[in-house]
Order: sequence, then structure tokens, then C-alpha cells
Amino acid sequence: MLSHLPARDSLLVLNYHRVGNSESDPWDPGLFSATADELNDQISYLKRNHSFVTLEEALAFIDGNDKGRGRRCRVLITFDDGYLDNYEIAFPILRSQGVQGLFFLCTGLVGSSYIPWWDEIAYLVKNAQRRQFSLRYPASLDVDIHKNGLNESLRRILNLYKMPANTDPEQFMRDLKEGTGSINLPATSRRFLNWDEAREMINGKMAIGAHTHTHAMLSKLDENEQREELVQSRALLREKLGIKADTMAYPFGTLTAFTERTQQIAQEAGYRAAFSYYGAMANQQGTINRYDVKRVAIGSQSFDRFKAQSEFCRLTAKFWP
Repeated sequence: MLSHLPARDSLLVLNYHRVGNSESDPWDPGLFSATADELNDQISYLKRNHSFVTLEEALAFIDGNDKGRGRRCRVLITFDDGYLDNYEIAFPILRSQGVQGLFFLCTGLVGSSYIPWWDEIAYLVKNAQRRQFSLRYPASLDVDIHKNGLNESLRRILNLYKMPANTDPEQFMRDLKEGTGSINLPATSRRFLNWDEAREMINGKMAIGAHTHTHAMLSKLDENEQREELVQSRALLREKLGIKADTMAYPFGTLTAFTERTQQIAQEAGYRAAFSYYGAMANQQGTINRYDVKRVAIGSQSFDRFKAQSEFCRLTAKFWP
């Protein structure tokens, strides 16, 4: 019955990270947005009930130049970081469904087996020799994995790391290793998609954007460092892939992860739009800041909840949590 009600004219940008089975992975489980089957089901549902758009169509709506089919809830699918499963799992699903995905690549990680800090933290906590310990930098946190569970304990530690007051990540990691009873990280095979795979995705009608070069929290950098992150990542994407590379997503994407000056630098670096990652709102024409395009996180919700959230957003432009 709700499907017959008029849609709010809007752009819903959904954000995913990794796709696959978190239970068989030794790294950060919170980075898994969906299994392969869940992603396929979500895309199929959205195709039947909403209106997928390409990056160019989304930008036209943002700029007020949309000449589409009238009032509707447009949906743009995005992925952050460029993990290998984006190529191996997400890309074939999107291609088979005829839906364009927008993949924001962290250019310094392309083709590498690098273990980012969030995965290192997750591995240390998962394999902690001590299940109770305290961290004192950049603020006090008492960790009790037995009492609070692995996922909640990990969430609190990751949030502690992301605090603006954490100006010495190396000290944080030293303290965490000491607290958990340090364990060596395992050798890994390649973890991030490479340039050849990115070119194949472009040929398969996917879109590629920038996610900085090193995944630094831009608000913690000075202006020159921010400019280097944004300019270098765009230049590499243009050189390696032969694309305009004029859209980007801020790492972390929260209100404390970028500033008004960051947005100005993004514009000066030649980006047409930059995507954030907070709140639970679709974007409505006339109110969109091109350098703060809102995205909604996809994660642990059930399929029934996903459908209800999507339908609610179609009617109200709010993707309730």
C-alpha cells in the first residue's frame, strides 16, 4: 500500500565497505556491510522499488540539472577503501544487475597487502592474551571483553583511536599492544584491488572516485597536508585509469573528520563533489552542499529492516536508523 504513495524527490546515497563473510575473516568485522547474498537481495529489491542512478545522474540532481522522470527517490550505491572483495564479489553482482557502483579508492593502498590501523586494532583485540585491560591515551578506557563482548569492546577502542585528541597513533598502538598482550600480525596476501581490476570495473560501467592517498583523517592535517592528500589521489587516478576522478569521499566522513576549509580545498583541487558519511538522511534538491553529500551506512540490519528503511526513505527522505 505504501508503494502507491508519492515519493519524496531525493537522492539516497548508500555506503558499503567490505562484502563477504565477517566470521571467516581475521580483521575488522565492522567493516563488512553485507554478504554476497545480502548485497544481491538488496540490489534486487531497490531495482524493483526505487530508481537507481549513475554518478553523472546523481551529480545532475545535486546541481539542479536533473531531467529525469519526475519526483522519485534516486539511489546511488557507493563503496569505500577498495578492498579486493569489492572487485571479486560486489562488482560481479552490480554488473549482473545492470547497476553502477561508485568505488572510492584509497590510492596508497591500491594493489597492496597493507594492514590498515582499523584492521590491526581488530586483530589485536580479537587475539588479546588479556581480556581485561585499560587504555589511557588519548583518554581513559577500561576494556572488559568478557563483560562487554568482542564487538562492543572493539567499537569502543576504534572510537577512542578516532578521537581528534589522538595526535600520536604510534603511542596508541604501543599501548594497545601492551594492554592486549601483543601478538604478531600474520603475513597476508593482497587485500586491495589493483589498477588492472579498477580498469576492468570501469569498462564494466562502474565509476571510480578518490578516498585520499593514505586514508588520513583530514581534519587532523594542516592545509598543505590536506591538499597533498586530495591532489595526489586525484592525480594518480587520472594517470592510472584515464578518468576525470572529480568526486571523492572523506575518510571517516563524520562531522569531525573534515572542515569547511577541507571542503574549499576539495573544490580547489578540481573535485565536483565530495561525500560525507553521517546521519540518516537522503539529499533533497535545493539543500545539498556539493562538498558534503550525505551518505547512509549499510551494515547489520536484517533484510526486512532494510526494506522498511528504504521504503520509509522513499516517502520521507529519512533513512531511520
